Amino acid sequence: MNRILLETKGLTITVGEKSILREVNLSFFEKGLVAVLGENGAGKSTLLKKIYHESLSSPHWHWPNGKRKVTYLGHELGFYSSLSLEENLNYFASLDGTHSLERRQELLKLFRLEKRIWDPIHLFSRGMKQKVAIMRVLLSNAEVILFDEPYTGLDSESSQILSSILNYEKESKLILAVLHSIPKDLHCSVTISIQQGNVFVS
Repeated sequence: MNRILLETKGLTITVGEKSILREVNLSFFEKGLVAVLGENGAGKSTLLKKIYHESLSSPHWHWPNGKRKVTYLGHELGFYSSLSLEENLNYFASLDGTHSLERRQELLKLFRLEKRIWDPIHLFSRGMKQKVAIMRVLLSNAEVILFDEPYTGLDSESSQILSSILNYEKESKLILAVLHSIPKDLHCSVTISIQQGNVFVS
């Protein structure tokens, strides 16, 4: 049974004097992959940030079956570039609680990073840094994952791998992903389209 995990009613988001979203009602289920689409400036990233920063504390958000842990990957990749890949993963595991070393090795192999674990992150290409940031989020024990344009910097092969991972992870977690467009191999459960302050769900 896929129950409602998080919902908001009459949500209005204003940035300066501009209303990004007006009187929006949204419900998210415990499992699934939600694509968030819209033009630049429509409010896609703002919605994710509101969920990350406010859903656990604001009365505008309701968790019918209890609050869950939320993790977020935005445009800031959120790791220490002077540390190696292994040191970064160990550090974030220490903050988050232990994660599966088997899953870590699986992701390292999928993203072809297993031979670079002791290299400092600052030596990595943009695409490799993106893969490290994705790994950091996927290895957390959060039940809600928020991605803001996770395909940025990834080549075709890595993009296909990410789609495969997200298709798998959505079976046990709620994933929201801001996207320019939906990759053909990504199987989204729901699409949210933001247009001129209005939200359309399909």
